[in-house]
Amino acid sequence: MGTGAKRLESRVISYRIEFKASTAKSLATLPPKIQRRIQGVITTLESNPLPPAATKLTGRDAYRIRVNDYRIIYSVHERVLTVIVVAIGHRREIYRDN
Repeated sequence: MGTGAKRLESRVISYRIEFKASTAKSLATLPPKIQRRIQGVITTLESNPLPPAATKLTGRDAYRIRVNDYRIIYSVHERVLTVIVVAIGHRREIYRDN
């Protein structure tokens, strides 16, 4: 860099991930292989809470991401930089009570 060059600093905004108590329990009941895949996807939400794979759910302020036959439903709170994981479950059951 020359003497007049400015250095660009990029700040990575990191979101805090929170789980509802029922969500943590439902994650623990899944097979270990699926647990690891879901945890990997949730970890990526820290840096990008709205990845291209996320879909806005109609009728509520939440998003979903598909992981095989399982779904992660979560909401994003921009003001406090928080992602709240609302539900995790199989695709045939996830939308029934959530």
